[in-house]
Amino acid sequence: MRWDTPLQMFERWVLEDVEICGANVPKGAELGLLFGSANRDPIVFDRPDELDVAREPNPHVSFGAGVHFCLGAPLARLELETSFSTVLRRLPGLELIEQPAWKPNYIIRGLHELRVSESA
Repeated sequence: MRWDTPLQMFERWVLEDVEICGANVPKGAELGLLFGSANRDPIVFDRPDELDVAREPNPHVSFGAGVHFCLGAPLARLELETSFSTVLRRLPGLELIEQPAWKPNYIIRGLHELRVSESA
């Protein structure tokens, strides 16, 4: 979820005047929160462009935060763990045969096609 964030951007509206990193942001302003960028922040993550499934700590924001934390996050984590472990157990020789093709969407990222083969 951190390495390849499905939801790249989310919008929020500022509820009160605030200063962020020296910039004044007025109440009512619309902000675009870039989850994909935040999840690759080198100040937060050592080797941010490296996939490390055992990364600890892993404070990614893929499921949002605070009052906007995704209610479905526990189910999504369970589904991902179950599906990946099942595929890897049943198809141990699975290999990528072509670079993944992505849908041409900016905000919600997703695969158009993932071509693989299973070697014996």
